[in-house]
Amino acid sequence: MSYQVLSRKWRPRKFEDVIGQEHITTSLMNALKRGRTGHAYLFTGTRGVGKTSVARIFAKSIRCENLGDDGQACEACASCENFADTQSLDVIEIDGASNNSVDNIRELINNVQFLPSTGKYRVYIIDEVHMLSSSAFNALLKTLEEPPEHVIFIFATTEPEKILDTVLSRCQRFDFRSPSLEKLNALIEMIAEKEGITFENKNIVEKISFFGNGSVRDSLSILDQLLTFSENNNIDENTLFLGLGLAKQTSLYELAEHILSGDVRSMSEVYRGLQTENVSSEKIYHGLIDTFYELINSLMGGKTAYTASLDSYGPQELMWIYETLSKDLEWASKTYDLGKTLEIILQKICVRREELGQKVQKKKD
Repeated sequence: MSYQVLSRKWRPRKFEDVIGQEHITTSLMNALKRGRTGHAYLFTGTRGVGKTSVARIFAKSIRCENLGDDGQACEACASCENFADTQSLDVIEIDGASNNSVDNIRELINNVQFLPSTGKYRVYIIDEVHMLSSSAFNALLKTLEEPPEHVIFIFATTEPEKILDTVLSRCQRFDFRSPSLEKLNALIEMIAEKEGITFENKNIVEKISFFGNGSVRDSLSILDQLLTFSENNNIDENTLFLGLGLAKQTSLYELAEHILSGDVRSMSEVYRGLQTENVSSEKIYHGLIDTFYELINSLMGGKTAYTASLDSYGPQELMWIYETLSKDLEWASKTYDLGKTLEIILQKICVRREELGQKVQKKKD
């Protein structure tokens, strides 16, 4: 059997498997238990947070012939088994990006009149529904307002602001949140244990969750990517930075130390050395911004592995550096050579005290 990526292999099959969306799964389970399901739902949220997965679980539960008292599908009836085998003719998934014309929607409308082959309902899941054209939305309106009793629509989108208000008003809306880093960490650790994956330290798991940026799918895709660089399913610091093309944290700490002390030459040597290791200038810069955030946070009682003393630098100075790094990035991205421009910005920050001192002296004169 061919390899199945982790995000698909560990896709939630039950409401309880979904992480970070308890406010939504509880509401949907309550609606199922009470027999109060609507005819149109809108699931919104950033990518990879479980919108389509919850839509599928909800669709399976709606059609379950022996729904549990807790609102969970039984997993044993003919409808559940057909769904698990992807053989169900009564749960239709449509990609809004590639079926966005009015003709596509008219075809859908013509088909909704047919009764389900089994069970009470046919469920239509339209992913990225915001990609439908205005004429396609308008063609769908009448059916949304007065759908056949056997039809339920579930829409999923990352951009709800692009959907017509007349469509929004006909849907029950559920806003998905990005799961916390703690929940992503716990999920990665659970999957790693089941898959026989080991980590050199817990910091690697936290880095995977961080770079997943609140997306379960992206976090598991990063884990998959790192496994291709690993030996015997063991992921160490070197694998992490090599696999993601990142600057090692020790190098970022070294950069930060030279910037704080004003050592322009040493800073540039470390910066250029990272470039020769095929770390992009932008990733070096982003890593440095995150590092200064960590240093600022450490002055407020947060954790850091930075070992050099910060006694000579107050939070105001570190905040000024962080602000300058963040502001100048937008300007640098518009220049003809991003790498050189970012190095000049770092050199400017290195000599900040000298520059500020000259300005003060001029005012006194």
